[in-house]
Amino acid sequence: MTVPRRAGQTGGQRYSGTSVVGVSDDVVPHQGSSPEPAQPLPSDPIDDNDRQPVLHRIQRAVAEDAIPFDELDERFDAVYAARNRAELDAAAVGLPTPAAPLPARPAVSHPVPRSTFSLAGDLKIDGWIDVDGDLQATSILGDTTLDLSSATIPSDLTITIYSAIGDSMVILPDGVRAVLEMSVVLGDRRVDLAEPRPGMPTVRVRGLSLIGDAKLYSLSRVPEGIFRRIWNRLSSGS
Repeated sequence: MTVPRRAGQTGGQRYSGTSVVGVSDDVVPHQGSSPEPAQPLPSDPIDDNDRQPVLHRIQRAVAEDAIPFDELDERFDAVYAARNRAELDAAAVGLPTPAAPLPARPAVSHPVPRSTFSLAGDLKIDGWIDVDGDLQATSILGDTTLDLSSATIPSDLTITIYSAIGDSMVILPDGVRAVLEMSVVLGDRRVDLAEPRPGMPTVRVRGLSLIGDAKLYSLSRVPEGIFRRIWNRLSSGS
């Protein structure tokens, strides 16, 4: 007996999720096969989750002297300016192929307290954190470091720092607009920011430092121990 074919079925053709094998006019469906995952297209749009692994590859390449340090800003700019898969791949041309998959940004970030205080000792906040409101940090004796270079900053932000004795430093993702409005009695004010990008939030750093420097940097412009910071971030997988 001949089993009539359904519309669109032909012998030997493979459909998504079902193999259809034809012998003469008989059609025998084979269930259970999985559709092959779709490959990304060069025109596919990208987001920050796609950019993060490439940024890690650039950082690792610089730390391992695979590319010159002078390329860091240019590579970062190209990654943040990329709007599709083809442009992102172009920013990674010439980078060493990672031996193991590099960590991507987690879908969920850690919350960060709105207000922190330290009496004696350094105060530091960094990592995959979600900054959804203004921040305040107070330190009596010790340095204050707010490293928001890996943070999610969804909207404009005001950071207020009060420091009696010790340096104060804020590090932001490249492209974020920022201004240092912090008053310093005895110490230096240092600002070094990468080129701002349209659509990025604005961060204002305010407060008071009695004895100590006040510093505001973009990630790619941090002068102190940049290779050590890159190595620490890579080795910790953050």
